[in-house]
Amino acid sequence: MKVTKQTVLSTLRKYPVLTVAALVCIPLVILCFIRDDVIIEQQDILDKLRAEAALYRANITNSSQLQQQVDFLVQVQAAIAKRSFPAESVPLNLQYFYKLETDIGIKYLDLNPGGRTTLAKAKPQAKAAYVPLNYRVSVQGSFFQIITYLRSLEQGAFFCRINSATVLSSGSNVTLNMDLDLLGIQ
Repeated sequence: MKVTKQTVLSTLRKYPVLTVAALVCIPLVILCFIRDDVIIEQQDILDKLRAEAALYRANITNSSQLQQQVDFLVQVQAAIAKRSFPAESVPLNLQYFYKLETDIGIKYLDLNPGGRTTLAKAKPQAKAAYVPLNYRVSVQGSFFQIITYLRSLEQGAFFCRINSATVLSSGSNVTLNMDLDLLGIQ
């Protein structure tokens, strides 16, 4: 059987719905192949916009108690500042230790500020709000006085961190050598 123009036209007239569907589908398939890259780009843009919308939704949800949280953080910062020493006022800081000495009855064998490098000296380009004020302390007293001294440092008016400590005992006297940091504010 030979395919001629006449046989093709007669077949197309015989099946008009199929002919119209084919005439519509062929350009649509060609259009899909041509526009496929645009669909991928548009899908990427849509995904980015959905992620941004999710971020906005999360921010709106999380911001419902934002003012209360800010107020709480301001109160905490004020409480920390109240329990911190001014970094530049070394004589005032030493008065804290001398007051402990008279209150507890211990004896300082050595009290030196700045026994090790502080954060402010280690990183001069980054000005921190809080810096450790380092002290080398050597105290002597009875065991009870030394324990009372350590509790006074721990529960005192200022934040204190003991970096290292050694204890020597000679009879009824105990000697405590410490390297400690007080929280300083700039």
